[in-house]
Amino acid sequence: LIYSNSFLFGQTYDLQVTYIANEGFMLKTKCHKILIDALFTEGYGYFACPTKNVIEKILSASAPFDSVSLCFLTHYHKDHSDSKLMFEYLSKFPSVKLVTTKPALTFIDGEQFRFVKLKKQFCEITPETNKCIMQTIDGVTMKVLGLKHMSFYEDGIDIEEYMKNIGFYINLDGVRIFHSGDTKMENFKNYIDSNGQWKDPVDVAFVYYELLNEGKTDLDYLRITLNPQYIVVMHVPPSL
Repeated sequence: LIYSNSFLFGQTYDLQVTYIANEGFMLKTKCHKILIDALFTEGYGYFACPTKNVIEKILSASAPFDSVSLCFLTHYHKDHSDSKLMFEYLSKFPSVKLVTTKPALTFIDGEQFRFVKLKKQFCEITPETNKCIMQTIDGVTMKVLGLKHMSFYEDGIDIEEYMKNIGFYINLDGVRIFHSGDTKMENFKNYIDSNGQWKDPVDVAFVYYELLNEGKTDLDYLRITLNPQYIVVMHVPPSL
């Protein structure tokens, strides 16, 4: 199953969103197609995974997954990225560039020997926590946001302390997209407090579902802070 929808900005449908699973999407505008957190098979028994058919379509660049130019990865948890699939995909399509952090690239290379041989396709951007880095790649301008990964504590230790998460603010042919990756409201507020008022216009905000744990209070904060035209809640367990 592939779920696809279009968002209207102005007089035409400028953005087509194809839901893959979890936080995985393909975004299509007039001149670009990009993937975000799209290549994985593990849901830890709790989260949604792409079907075998969808993975095969991506790996063969079959419609609608043809002509992808950029592949974005927020972090390297198994419910966002499969190292073997990423290696296979980039090897098959040398024109596709991978936008992610150095820790993610290091992790994939550790699991897939010789992955580093594809480094001409790597766009490594690693902002410090609560910082951002702006860059333009193949005509796509983006801000990569150092949004701390959500924490899980066991015996007083944050077991996600070393997991590097990033969010994205992407201008895709004039459509402005926010993608949070796996972050919670406390971390998002820390980012905003560190950088001042959010000033970039947002057309569609893709937000991790636990950013809304406090219901209307959190939703109102997102609306006031990002002022998006649309909000897409992602990473929602199918059991909820």
